[in-house]
Amino acid sequence: AVRELTSLTSLNLGVNDIRAEGAGRVAEAVRELTSLTSLDLGRNGIGAEGRERVRQTLSHLTSLTYLYLYD
Repeated sequence: AVRELTSLTSLNLGVNDIRAEGAGRVAEAVRELTSLTSLDLGRNGIGAEGRERVRQTLSHLTSLTYLYLYD
């Protein structure tokens, strides 16, 4: 369903307790959204593992100018 949101530019999922696995799933879900410029996954307890999963999954997404991963 998320992949159909091709014009989505900003997604804020901060403070949702999604943890590392959830962060990875979110990254997988939005990886093809080339219009996405802002993604906030802050304060979700994703830790180093989650940050690395997000970084690896979204490293090709050049439109992304704001990525908030602070725990």
